[in-house]
Amino acid sequence: MGILSVQGSDENADGTALRRRIEELDQNLEQALVTAEDAREQAHLLAEERVAMERELAEQRRQIAGLHHRLAQTEAEAAGLRDALGRADSRLRALRRDEANLSEELQTSYEELQVLTEELGRANTDLEQRVEERTAELAEANAALRTREEQLRFAQKCAGAGAWDWDVATNHVTWSPECYDLMGLDGGRDHAPDRLLSAVLAEDRPALQRMLEDTRGQIDDEFRVDFRIRHPGRGVRWVATLGRVAERDPAGRPARVIGLALDLTERKAIEEDLRRARDAAESANRAKTSFLAAASHDLRQPIQAAALYAHVLRASIGSTNPDALEELDLLKASIESLNGMLSGLLDLSRLEAGAVDVAITDFAPGDLMTRLRAEFASLADGSGVDLRCVPSSLGVATDAHLLERVLRNLLANAITHGTPNRGAARGRVLLGCRRRGGSVEFQVWDNGPGIPPGARDAIFEEFRQLKNPERNPTQGFGLGLSIVSRIARLLGLAVSVRSEVGRGSVFCVTVPRARVPAAARPPVPLVLDAAVVAMLKGRTVLLVEDDERIRRGLIMMLKRWGVRVVAVASTEELAALLPRLRTRPHVLLTDYRLPGGSTGRTVVELVRRRWDVPGVIITGDTAPDRLREAKSLGCRLLHKPVEPAELVQALGEVIHSA
Repeated sequence: MGILSVQGSDENADGTALRRRIEELDQNLEQALVTAEDAREQAHLLAEERVAMERELAEQRRQIAGLHHRLAQTEAEAAGLRDALGRADSRLRALRRDEANLSEELQTSYEELQVLTEELGRANTDLEQRVEERTAELAEANAALRTREEQLRFAQKCAGAGAWDWDVATNHVTWSPECYDLMGLDGGRDHAPDRLLSAVLAEDRPALQRMLEDTRGQIDDEFRVDFRIRHPGRGVRWVATLGRVAERDPAGRPARVIGLALDLTERKAIEEDLRRARDAAESANRAKTSFLAAASHDLRQPIQAAALYAHVLRASIGSTNPDALEELDLLKASIESLNGMLSGLLDLSRLEAGAVDVAITDFAPGDLMTRLRAEFASLADGSGVDLRCVPSSLGVATDAHLLERVLRNLLANAITHGTPNRGAARGRVLLGCRRRGGSVEFQVWDNGPGIPPGARDAIFEEFRQLKNPERNPTQGFGLGLSIVSRIARLLGLAVSVRSEVGRGSVFCVTVPRARVPAAARPPVPLVLDAAVVAMLKGRTVLLVEDDERIRRGLIMMLKRWGVRVVAVASTEELAALLPRLRTRPHVLLTDYRLPGGSTGRTVVELVRRRWDVPGVIITGDTAPDRLREAKSLGCRLLHKPVEPAELVQALGEVIHSA
């Protein structure tokens, strides 16, 4: 205010206005202060109100958050309720469908029940009728059962059989009256199985005891044991006990066994008679084989000598004396006839011994059949028989040598015995074959007198000839078909015959077909091979033969072939000669039976102590042991009478193999 007064002196006019302005400003200031105070109070109130409102807002926010949470829960519950409601609705719809289906099924079941009720009524009526029928049938069955029981008891009595029933747990056996009688036991009470042992012979008791012990642990359902008892009134009897397990306990052990006891005394006696008869037949067969072997040896000695001299004599006669040649041919025919019989005996002996080597090969039999046709042509023509052959290209699998022997014997039989008994009518023989599945059937047809049905098995026995009661040797000796049968058994071939009396016969041999199409030709028969004879020229043969006639014949024949011969008559002479021999012989040719009990084995072993010389053994002994013995020595075995071609071939083979 003082400042304004000082300045006011200079500016009076302005001062007044300024004072008014200041007053106004003071008033405005006071008013503003009052307003500011009011504003502060209002601001304070507003701040307090704001705090309160913020607290209220926070509370509301919490409430809102809670409401949001509750709302979420409510929405979740609502969703769950909606799902549950949907499921409930689905179940309700399903229940309604099930209810509808159930109603339909109930209706259907009701209808079916009505039908079943009707059927049950009809079935009940049928059942009552069937019960009546079954009752009648049961009455008939009971009557039949009583009849059967009576028949069974009668059959057991006739057969000497008795029934028994063994309770294994209690060890009690119930015997039928027939069983008491069969065993010779006291009737009227049950017996334990061990009671039977007292009646059994001591040597048979172990078998019965083992049976009783084994039965308690029996695995099989059935068993049998044969034993002998000593019956009080009938002596020693054979009894067979046959048992069967009828019941088993939980552990599988027999609890009840039933069975029969049979009287085998007569059967055992028959079996013993049969055994003795079989032993006697086998003994007779062995005696026959031994007799044939010994007899053939004795017979072959002069036959061998006669054959050798006939061969040497023919070479000496030449072609200058036809009458002598004709007589010599008759002599050779007689020798060959006797030789044929002995060859048949030899074949039987070889087949019985199983000493025939079998070589199964695949080959086409056409060449073999053609060769047999050519070989038998002259015999057939001389017998008034038209011989035809239809060769086959079908391959077969068998032994070519043995098949040839079978067909050869069948052809010889057909030509000799298959000619018709109709005056001048010519016979007809056909050799052919047919395909039979996986086999080939060779057939030999003839239009001869035929074979009666009762004789079709007998013709395959030794020495059986239906149309040669006078035993004419020109018709053979009855060995051909027997040899066919035995060779067929050896090769596993089927031989059959079909025949009609008055019209002819056909013999069939069924042979397996070849496994591969390729065919091997069967070997050709032996002939006097000039090449082998030339090979033997200049060779040395050490000959051991005690029979002077055969020794001289062999020396003459060998020398005609250009062979040097060193000959002795016994092992003693051989033992004395060997140290003096300077050169090794090319081959040893020896008889089997020599003086002093020496044999061909003795000779071979004696010579081989110095040189390893190949050997050929000649024998008239057809015993199968000779074949095995020669094989064990690695020697060839020839049976008397030996044909020159056969001897040449054997000498050439052993020299070549050495």
